[in-house]
Amino acid sequence: MAGKGRGIAAFTFNIDALGLTRGSMPESQHGPQPLFPQMEFKPVPLKAGEDEDYMLALKQEIRGRMKGLPFNIKPCSGRSDVEKYKEKYIRECQKIEDEEWTPDWNRLPKELMPQKKIIRKKKDPKKPRKISSKQQEDLLSKLNELEKKADKSDDENEKEEKKGDEEEEKKGDEEEEIEGDEFDEELEEENDYMNTYFEDGDEYGAGSDDNMDEATY
Repeated sequence: MAGKGRGIAAFTFNIDALGLTRGSMPESQHGPQPLFPQMEFKPVPLKAGEDEDYMLALKQEIRGRMKGLPFNIKPCSGRSDVEKYKEKYIRECQKIEDEEWTPDWNRLPKELMPQKKIIRKKKDPKKPRKISSKQQEDLLSKLNELEKKADKSDDENEKEEKKGDEEEEKKGDEEEEIEGDEFDEELEEENDYMNTYFEDGDEYGAGSDDNMDEATY
């Protein structure tokens, strides 16, 4: 919507839809903002003491020393004269040799501490000892004796095994014979018909009347 009237500006959208009123708009500022506004949270105060001062001085010493080393890349100077490449490093090396720097290694890691290389001598490999002919003969004789003893022990073991097998076979045969005799005795005891129950002088069928029917001549 365009505003009506002369010299009166109006919004082209409805402010009430945004939840704003004319009194809620921020006021216009006519001056510059403060350079350092007040902080809600103050920083933690620095520690003060001999230990902190020592650490600060050590840091400054290391930092200055590292800058003076030839490994530090410095910005190019605007000199017009020509300088040789090696002269720069020669001067810096001379400065380093003149000034010996020994830092406090208790405050630095052990990995940065320079160590001297210890050159260890290589041990000579052990040469095989030469064996004389007599020693060889002695060894061969000992080996032959051991072989003979082993053969004898094997023969003795075989003989003992054979004896043990024969004894077991004999025991098995004797047990079978004993079992056969016992079985026969049991059969005779069970069969009553094989026994005679007549006294001496008496015979089965003697004096019976079975032969009376036969003819007599």
